[in-house]
Amino acid sequence: MSETTDRSMQDLKPTVWIGKQGCTETMIEEIISQLKKRRLIKVKWLQNTDVDPEAVAFKAKANLVEVRGRTMVLEAKGKCVFVTPAKKPVTRTARETGKMKRTGKRD
Repeated sequence: MSETTDRSMQDLKPTVWIGKQGCTETMIEEIISQLKKRRLIKVKWLQNTDVDPEAVAFKAKANLVEVRGRTMVLEAKGKCVFVTPAKKPVTRTARETGKMKRTGKRD
């Protein structure tokens, strides 16, 4: 993962917190509704709560982007976050390419 995408995920604020009741159906519904509003969401859970991030992503029909400690980042399926922008063709002048036309003869 590149440093710029890593930084953007660190700046992302958690929008869903899973409490001591665990990941209930209500939590899954909230994650789904959050994913409809945003491309990425960050989900955090309590230390004494047992959460399987892959199971949560599967139930929410989302892609699991990253897990660090008790935090996971999810993205909606079909939405690609890490797209590199298309490169513009580089236009160079004749002087830069070294293909200058010479007119006339040198003495």
